[in-house]
Amino acid sequence: MRKIILLFWIISFSLGVYAQQQQMYTQFMYNKMSLNPAYAGNENYLSMALLYRDQWNGFPGAPKAQLASLNLPRLGKRIGIGFNLERQTIGITEKITYEAMYAYKFFLGEGTLSMGMNVSGRNYVQDFTDSRLFAIQGIVNDPSIPATLQSRNLFNAGFGIYFNTNNFYLGASLPRMIRSDLDFDNNDLFSTEVRHLLIMTGGTFIVNSNWRVTPQLLFKAAEHSPYGLDLNVSGTYKDKYSVGMTYRTGGSNGDLGESLDLIFGFQMSERLMLGFAYDITLSKIRAIDNGSLEVILSYNFIPKKIKTVIINPRYF
Repeated sequence: MRKIILLFWIISFSLGVYAQQQQMYTQFMYNKMSLNPAYAGNENYLSMALLYRDQWNGFPGAPKAQLASLNLPRLGKRIGIGFNLERQTIGITEKITYEAMYAYKFFLGEGTLSMGMNVSGRNYVQDFTDSRLFAIQGIVNDPSIPATLQSRNLFNAGFGIYFNTNNFYLGASLPRMIRSDLDFDNNDLFSTEVRHLLIMTGGTFIVNSNWRVTPQLLFKAAEHSPYGLDLNVSGTYKDKYSVGMTYRTGGSNGDLGESLDLIFGFQMSERLMLGFAYDITLSKIRAIDNGSLEVILSYNFIPKKIKTVIINPRYF
């Protein structure tokens, strides 16, 4: 166990803690493969998830994200493979990400240590013909605005490790390790994709025959950007209904934080799970937004021959 924690510690300090470009979701506990490639193949059956996030609802041009995730059954007991397709929009910018993950498992007593890598491609589009754009002297009279639709394709790769038992998990990942050029005009390197560090951990505690409590943490850092924390505590009733609250750090000076998030999960059947999250904005942007909404729907193709106990939430 000490060697595992040391390995996570080394990865954590392999980059400096410095714009957050990686899409973040409030329900990260239901969607860990989008943050850590080592989570691929975590089960012996196929699982799919669809996720929608509407951030800062009511704010014009606010960020929105949609994600489709496919986690294949573990191959040969040790190999995991997964795929993500994600769309993000903010203002006149649209980003499509397609990603493949590979993970290899090592069995350590009652736990499993996974080491994984991901390769990803991104298509960035900036639409300067958008009718919402405004310039005092008129768009056509401003030489700094190209008045065209610009597109750029990028490649990146990342690495992650993930350790879990039946009641504990710890993971760290660097999902983007290449500082890819984001400039649309192909001039000198000015804007780039930056390296990200993500650390997540959590454990569950059985209170009685009906209730279990699960505290969790997600640490986020990127080059040239302040770090952030999501601190979550959730309770699960009869392995079917869960309710939780997350405090997210951030905001500007004088703010109490970025948001306070409410999470609700429903295990509708052995295979189908539905989750909701509502973020109550704590930063100054709360004066003009209506909070953030997030919905996730996941389905597990569990073969009848697999006898398993489904625990909700599936954190581990």
